[in-house]
Amino acid sequence: MKIYRLLRLATSFVSLSMLILSGCSPTNRELVTPERLERGLVLILPGIEGEGTLSYNIRRGLLKAGVSAALPIYRWGRPVPLAGPILNQMDVIGNRLVAKRIAQYIVDYQDSHPFAPVYIIGHSGGGGIAVFTAEELPDGRMIDGLILLSASISKGYDLSKALQHCRKGIVNFYSKKDVGLLGVGTTVVGNVDGVRGPSAGLTGFDNSYTKLYQIPWSKDMESAGNYGGHADSTNPEFVKEYVAPWVMGIGW
Repeated sequence: MKIYRLLRLATSFVSLSMLILSGCSPTNRELVTPERLERGLVLILPGIEGEGTLSYNIRRGLLKAGVSAALPIYRWGRPVPLAGPILNQMDVIGNRLVAKRIAQYIVDYQDSHPFAPVYIIGHSGGGGIAVFTAEELPDGRMIDGLILLSASISKGYDLSKALQHCRKGIVNFYSKKDVGLLGVGTTVVGNVDGVRGPSAGLTGFDNSYTKLYQIPWSKDMESAGNYGGHADSTNPEFVKEYVAPWVMGIGW
């Protein structure tokens, strides 16, 4: 029975990944120009499926809101057909290593743009990678904040170290309707931090912190195309209305 459930879950992950890998968007080159880099960096970390429609939608929403900073999508994880998403979800050591590389990317950017704001937006597994990245920043190095969308990281995860590197804090958008992937799925396969059980993207984080802003899904969000599903937090209209204001310094 456990094997059957695991196979069904793997099929669900793969089906979702194949659906959202298709799509088109302006390239990183177009949205990571010297002019945009001067105005700041908003690093987008996709879920375990990799760069695709969902990460493009996040970027579309930011553009619709008028965000003028650089908007790179950072490709993390293994680009392995079919099995890649499951491997990315379960590779705890690899996820920590990629966070080190992303942290160095940010350090290099800050060295050349010392006064520019830096935010990380992570969806699903990318939300966990975003937290790991903040933890990997050198002592005394700060970014402005993390924004987590339907994050696949365990609800009891200790955010203390990550928050030490976030000037404004961490925003966590979660939905109790996202039980398929972030409840059942992460209980069977595990979150990106290796802990099996419900994700912070389903229930919110268990612990409260001074600079943690937890935003549960509400019916009001339906007007912006977010019906509480796993992909809905990347809807361009939702990103424009609910996510972009945090990137633009409103709400902290």
